[in-house]
Amino acid sequence: MDKKQKLLDLIDKAGKGSIEAAEEIAVGYFKGDFGEKNFAKARKWASYAAKHGSERAAEILKEME
Repeated sequence: MDKKQKLLDLIDKAGKGSIEAAEEIAVGYFKGDFGEKNFAKARKWASYAAKHGSERAAEILKEME
């Protein structure tokens, strides 16, 4: 599966309420796994996941401060 398809699948899962998918999207944007790093999108997805209990997403938010 290519990066774009993986991202689309994760967005679909996150849209259906998967906090794990939202966390994975945040990590991917933070590390540049989907191409270039995108901290704005990483922050958006990490904020969503962190609000729903993701500790990893909360860590990413702290790293971006």
